[in-house]
Amino acid sequence: MEEQLPKGEHLVDYLEEGEHPVSGNPDLDSWRQADPRNESDLEKYQRIWKASTGAAAFSKFDTSAAWAKVNSLLADQDVRTRRLKNLMYVASGVAASLFIILGLAFYTRFFVISDSAISMKTTNGSRSEVVLPDGSVVKLNAGSSLNYHFDKIHKVREVNFSGEGFFEVSKSTQPFVIETAEGLRVRVLGTKFNLSTYPEDRAVRTTLVEGKVELSMDGADQMVLASGQMASFDKESKTLKYDEGEVSHQIGWLQNKLYMDNMSLNEVCSKLERWYDVNISLADRELGEKIHYTGVLKEESVADVMSALSQLSNIAYQIEGKEIVLSGK
Repeated sequence: MEEQLPKGEHLVDYLEEGEHPVSGNPDLDSWRQADPRNESDLEKYQRIWKASTGAAAFSKFDTSAAWAKVNSLLADQDVRTRRLKNLMYVASGVAASLFIILGLAFYTRFFVISDSAISMKTTNGSRSEVVLPDGSVVKLNAGSSLNYHFDKIHKVREVNFSGEGFFEVSKSTQPFVIETAEGLRVRVLGTKFNLSTYPEDRAVRTTLVEGKVELSMDGADQMVLASGQMASFDKESKTLKYDEGEVSHQIGWLQNKLYMDNMSLNEVCSKLERWYDVNISLADRELGEKIHYTGVLKEESVADVMSALSQLSNIAYQIEGKEIVLSGK
C-alpha cells in the first residue's frame, strides 16, 4: 500500500513553528516515523524553508509560470516526488510561493537545476550565508567568492573558492572538492571546516572542526586532517604543513572576533580593511612588521578598533571617511 504524505498545511505549520523533535500533529509524526527517508526529506524541507526567508520580499512573481516550470521538472520523477507535488499544491499564499521559488533555486532529489550550479560573492564590509544545491551551508567572510557546480558525469560536487568561508558540507557518497586559485584541492565527504585563501595572503589555511578532509596539490604529498587539526599551504614554496594553534581563534570571525596571536600590524590592517571596507595606510612602513599584537578584538566600529590598537601600542591614527592613516606616536 502506498505511503501517504501528510497534508501540506501540517508541514507548513510545523516549518513556521521551527524545528522540534515532535510536531504535536499525529499525522505528521506518524509519517516521519514510518520511513527513515521521510525524516531525511523533512530535514531538506527545513533547510529550504530556512533559506527562503529573504524570498518573501519578492512581490512580483508569476505563479502560473512557476507552477508550469515545477510540473515540467517533476514530470519524470518517482512516486515520492509526485507526492511532494501534491503537498505543494495544497500549500497556499506566501508559503506556496516560497516553495516554488526555492524549488527552482535549490537542488534536492525533488528539484533539479539544469546545470546544478550556483555562485555567491561578498564585498568588503559584508558577510553572507548560502545554501548550496546539495544542502551544504557556507558562511562567507568579507571579500569572498564561491562558484559551485555538480559534475554529473563524475558525480563530484565541485567548488572554486576565494576568500574565507566556513563550510558545513552535507554528507554524501559524492565527493565535495574545493579548488583554490593556487591549485590546492580540499576533498571531503561530509564535514565542518574553515578555509582562508585570500589572494593577498601568503598562505592558504585550513582549520578542521569536524570530520576529515584531504588536502592535495599536483606534485606535492597529500595531507589528511582530523578534527581539531589545522594546515597551511605556502604559496611561494608550494608546500603543505600542519599548523598549531587554537581552532576557536581561526573561526573567531563567525562571532565578529579577531584573535591576534603575535599578529603583525600589517596583517591586522589587512583583515580590518576587508571587515570594515576601509583603506589603511602606514606613514612609516616599518611599523607594519615592528608592531605585533596578542589578544582579541570585538569592536563594533573601525574607530573603536583603532582606539583599542592605539592603547595597546605606540601608534596614532587619523580617520577621514574610508581613509585611515596610522603613524607612530
